[in-house]
Amino acid sequence: MEQQYQGSCHCQKVKFEFSGPLEMEVIRCHCSICKMKQNHHVLINNSNFKLLTSMEELTLYTFNTKQAKHYFCKTCGVQAFFYPRFNPNMIAVTIYCVQLPPNVKLTYVTQGLEQSIKETIKQ
Repeated sequence: MEQQYQGSCHCQKVKFEFSGPLEMEVIRCHCSICKMKQNHHVLINNSNFKLLTSMEELTLYTFNTKQAKHYFCKTCGVQAFFYPRFNPNMIAVTIYCVQLPPNVKLTYVTQGLEQSIKETIKQ
């Protein structure tokens, strides 16, 4: 069953909405930037995401391969979403920027550096 979600940055100049399931996997990514920001996000298909604010309210940050597109609110600096480098058809939405209904179920999974270390130790 799909649910309609709304979200925003801290100052609410950047607003968005998306449709998604009532059960979602929240990724605790440990890549270099997500680890520093403690970014926990859900992956949403581009076609299910709608930015309700002008792109002029956002500033773009890229690094390394320049494939991931990290957008931040120009006013409050919060990154409410980004386009991951590994899947350009998805948007990674910061879960703490989303107004969650009480019946949503979140499952946290770890991805990135920490997961790579765990897999290496198992071998």
